[in-house]
Amino acid sequence: MEKEIVLLDIQRMSSEDGPGLRTTAFLKGCPLACRWCHNPESISFNGQVLWHGARCMACGLCQRLCPQKGIHAREEGLELEREKCTGCFTCADSCPAAAMEAKGKKIKPARLCRELLKDRAYFGADGGVTLSGGEALMQEAAVELLQLLKEQGSSVAVDTCGLVPTDRLSRALAFCDIMLYDIKIADPARHKEYTGADNRLILENLGVVMDWAKKGGRLWIRTPLIPGATDDEENIRAIGEILAGYGTGEAAIPERWELCAFNNLCAEKYCSLGLVWAYDGTPLLEREHLDALAEIAAASGCAKTIKWTGAARTK
Repeated sequence: MEKEIVLLDIQRMSSEDGPGLRTTAFLKGCPLACRWCHNPESISFNGQVLWHGARCMACGLCQRLCPQKGIHAREEGLELEREKCTGCFTCADSCPAAAMEAKGKKIKPARLCRELLKDRAYFGADGGVTLSGGEALMQEAAVELLQLLKEQGSSVAVDTCGLVPTDRLSRALAFCDIMLYDIKIADPARHKEYTGADNRLILENLGVVMDWAKKGGRLWIRTPLIPGATDDEENIRAIGEILAGYGTGEAAIPERWELCAFNNLCAEKYCSLGLVWAYDGTPLLEREHLDALAEIAAASGCAKTIKWTGAARTK
């Protein structure tokens, strides 16, 4: 029986998930639970419903139709008993105001491939399709999707946290043109403290990806700069030393090391899931701090291009 993919979202005309214009498929489920996660709806492998209070008409239809009787009207808005939710999405499918948003519908790889390639006329010379998450490679069917995309002639990128089965990573690399590989924290104990898992397998898999890149694959390293968690000089210097161990200067393997500046645009997602975000109210990082971290990273000589991306705080 053909395996299905649990799809979170499709983002079209993206310029942030690899080179050129890309269509990005976000798959559900992640082995990490980063405190700062900007896509909290992507962590669980199960289907979930986001409730957008500003859209709600208070018509009561979702309450009446919910098979689990898990939606209740309160003075401050709807209350969802999320432990009762089975991901049937009856509420989302019937909501006339789109206040209930389904996340995690299942789709067959062949159908998803066709949907993603609808935009191929806009990809240009360097664009294509990116699989992201959550963690795309935690789903076995992601490898089949990659193969289908390559058979159709699309350039394919995978955005991964690296905490995935090594055999599946190796099979995926056979169909990849570009790998966006996250290295968040160098120290194993701190990595576990902030993400829920240590980085042993991530660093082992980095070696597999480096070997693939030596043979012509395009590798981008990404490090999120999170206030108080990953944005200290010691961490950036340590990550630089790890990467430099594979080559520096002209011999550097990664095409790019991208330091991704913290943003606070995801707070509403946490509200929609009935969660509290640990970084709610945290300001953006200052440009001077970002520049200093980029200088430390550049001093390692571990990638051909090293830069910070995103927005900085203005004084």
